[in-house]
Formats: sequence, C-alpha cells, structure tokens
Amino acid sequence: MVTWEKKYETGQSQIDEQHQSLFNYINDLDACIKDGEYEGTRMAIILNFFQMFCATHFKLEETCMLRTKCPVYQKNKMAHENFLTYYKKFRKELTVATDKKSLLIKFHEALITWLVNHIVKIDMYMKEVQAETTLVEN
Repeated sequence: MVTWEKKYETGQSQIDEQHQSLFNYINDLDACIKDGEYEGTRMAIILNFFQMFCATHFKLEETCMLRTKCPVYQKNKMAHENFLTYYKKFRKELTVATDKKSLLIKFHEALITWLVNHIVKIDMYMKEVQAETTLVEN
C-alpha cells in the first residue's frame, strides 16, 4: 500500500489530484492481487486507467514544465517515454503470462518505486519553478 503525503505536492493542484488518483489505483491493484483477481473486469479497469493516465497526465506535466521553462523538462519527458515503453512491454507480457500473479506483483512494485522517485526527483522541480516565478513577480 502506498499513501499520498503532503511531501508529494508539486504546487500544481491538477497534477497533485492526478497523482492522488494514481496512488489510489496502485492500491486498487494491490487489493486485486491480494484478492486473487489477476484478470477480469476489475483488473481491466485498473490497467486501462494506467494506460489513460500515461497518455493524459504525462502530457499535462510536460506542458506545465515546458510553459514554465522547467530545467528538468527533457529529463521528465525521457522518464515518461521510458515508463511508457516499460508499460507497453508489461501489457504484452501479461496477455501471454501463465503466472499473472508474479508479473502483477512485479508491476505493482515497479509502479510504487517509479512513482515516488519520479515525484520526488523530477516533479518537485515544478514547485521550485513556481516559487521562483512568484518571487520574480513580486
């Protein structure tokens, strides 16, 4: 289980709300795994959310960083591309996997690690850029 904490706030309310939703879906994935639901409607909804999230959220983050001339824009874009590559590979593997449980556990762990590291090491720059912009405007 992963818990949203104030330390993950980027200062961009829409991005923070989307991150919170992602935390919830990661926890839903964990619940499915614990309940032994490795496929079916519930799992499909969760996996489709991740796919939709990548498409929309990553674009929003990149647009915010580009607009504010964030110094880690390129690093963020590359991290997103790498995650998308990982996710597409995971989905292909899942369709043919005989041991879906192990693959889903591995994916769940990777999601938590990636998300927390990404927010703390990259997304937090949005907060810093926002603070610098506020100082310049005042």
